[in-house]
Amino acid sequence: LPLLFLALAALALAYLDATPLASLRNAQFDRYQRQMPRLRDGEPVVVIGIDSESLVKYGQWPWSREIIADLATRVLAGQPHALGFDIVFAEPDRLSPEALARRFPTLPNGTFSGLPGPDEKLAQALTGSPTVLAAIGVANNLPGSRQPQRPLPILINGNPKTLHALPAFPTAIASLPLIEQSAAGEGLINASLEIDRPTTERGVLRGVPTLAIVGDQPFLSLPLEMMRVALGDAGRVVIETGRLGMKGIRIGDYALPTRANGELLLHYGRSSASYYLSAADVLAGVYPPETFKSRFVLIGFNNSSLQDTIVTPRGELLPGVDIHAQVIESLLAGTALKRPTWMPSLELAALLLCGLLMIVTVPSMRPRDATLIFAVLILALMAAGHLAFANGRWLFDGLSIIPLLAPVFIILLSMNLIAADTRRRKAETQLQQNREETARTRGEIDAARRIQMGLLPDPARRFADEKRFSVAALLEPALAIGGDYYDCFMLDERRVCLAIGDVSGKGIPASLFMAITKTLAGTLTRRHDDLGQAVRELQRELGRENPEYQFVTTFIGILDVESGTLEFVCAGHDAPLLLRQGEVLKIDTGAVSGPPLCALADYPYRSGHQQLAVGDVLCLFTDGVSEASDGQRMFGRERLAEVLLAAGPEASVTARATAIRDAVRQFEAGRPPFDDLTVLLACWYGRPSSER
Repeated sequence: LPLLFLALAALALAYLDATPLASLRNAQFDRYQRQMPRLRDGEPVVVIGIDSESLVKYGQWPWSREIIADLATRVLAGQPHALGFDIVFAEPDRLSPEALARRFPTLPNGTFSGLPGPDEKLAQALTGSPTVLAAIGVANNLPGSRQPQRPLPILINGNPKTLHALPAFPTAIASLPLIEQSAAGEGLINASLEIDRPTTERGVLRGVPTLAIVGDQPFLSLPLEMMRVALGDAGRVVIETGRLGMKGIRIGDYALPTRANGELLLHYGRSSASYYLSAADVLAGVYPPETFKSRFVLIGFNNSSLQDTIVTPRGELLPGVDIHAQVIESLLAGTALKRPTWMPSLELAALLLCGLLMIVTVPSMRPRDATLIFAVLILALMAAGHLAFANGRWLFDGLSIIPLLAPVFIILLSMNLIAADTRRRKAETQLQQNREETARTRGEIDAARRIQMGLLPDPARRFADEKRFSVAALLEPALAIGGDYYDCFMLDERRVCLAIGDVSGKGIPASLFMAITKTLAGTLTRRHDDLGQAVRELQRELGRENPEYQFVTTFIGILDVESGTLEFVCAGHDAPLLLRQGEVLKIDTGAVSGPPLCALADYPYRSGHQQLAVGDVLCLFTDGVSEASDGQRMFGRERLAEVLLAAGPEASVTARATAIRDAVRQFEAGRPPFDDLTVLLACWYGRPSSER
């Protein structure tokens, strides 16, 4: 079945022009031109436009041929390479003596016979100059149509087989014989035959004819005829032929590739008004003759009511004369799009190769991997078309192959999905078991969190009746459970113990070590009167069985609530802050600070002392506060100090703790917490006034 669909895909690709995919191919090639337009530099072509300004100044079209003769004379005085007219002078001038005599029959005979003829003036202006007139090939014998008189003088390799593939017209609309004979050449201005085809891409000009047959005579297009005339004797026209027709055309040393019917696949550049001149300005002498020296000059319409508007593959609306300018630029640069006759065979080979590769590999792959392989093929085909255009202006249609391969892939993937469904059913039982295990683990973690939080005291409840000091604490783990802890309890009637710690790491291991540390710290602090001795004993107990080599930073202080003396031991922890009378100080722990517990065995921890004043607020914190990050900076001690001051002198320790937590979370701006956040604040009020 996949092989059958691959064969149908190959058949559809061979007759792609008869399928809707032809629009997809054209859209792809047009997108390449929008992304990689031809570079237009040097401006070898000047376009003189008969625009709105010119019509206002010189009146409605058609102008008298005297004006056209004056315009041509001014241009030819600058010695351009060639002057081309994108205009057909098919009828006599309306101001000629004969036309005036017919218009005013009541005047005496011979009234206008002495007047100079405008057509003669134009013919005289063009005589002996490198000028090229326009002709329009027509499919029917229209009134005024005839055989043009200035065909190609010599066409090399113009054998009947090649000429048979070219566009052919039985007759044409050409300029008056008087004007026609004075010009150096005559070129066709027909657009591509693709415009006459009944397709959804109607009106988009992708290819322009280079050579066509009128009657039995060959004629170049207008821009190519201008090049031939400019080259003079060196402008020999040579056709490069292949099995199906033309392959390219050469004029002198300049060559361009073509399709079999002689069409040039034009690589468009970005539209620009820089090389457009107004006919009114040229006639007024605004531009000196040197403006046109050694350049190709085109005269055509640039007015919305007269011009033939062309839609380019880049989506731009351009006057028809601009297309002639771009053809000349392309010929000078030797640049055009290339889609030779062997390109469809290459695309067919790519289709068959990709299809067979999928048929061989997909059945043995998982659906996800098979989809990945198909995605890689899609990207490779699209990249091949893009690279071919970027590196050589080759038109490789990789995009149309993709929808043709899709049915083959869908069938193969369906077979894989059937097999995968069987495997899925077998995996459901295992999945259910995994879910139950996950739910059990989550329940255990929730229970561990409740136990951990239950180990922490509630200062508000524990010291509810205390008038000499107040304590507030807050702990928020970074994960479900964490490694921070705090503790506060009375050692006797006048001493309160304040402790905070941070176990290395996070999660369950840190929480277990935290519980052990908190319990031992509380027990040993109560047992020893010497705080340094208590911490040294704590170090030995924690290091006795520590297979994971965890360590803990801690700050333990004992506050004499009668005198305000604070005895403390600091083991690798951040020094606390002290808020005193609108100023934030740092308690100096440097002289007695030691390494974290379990980091260095048998370290002789010693205690330090700090005298508190009435109203002082002691702030203990972990690195979840000071090292909180917004992605670029850390919260730091300075911001912590600002929060303590911003709360005001009358704020309670509970309000200050909440303010610190809120400031840190706002600073993190929704980022995951850096670490567990723990704050312990204590305010000493001194002895009550009744006891003093």
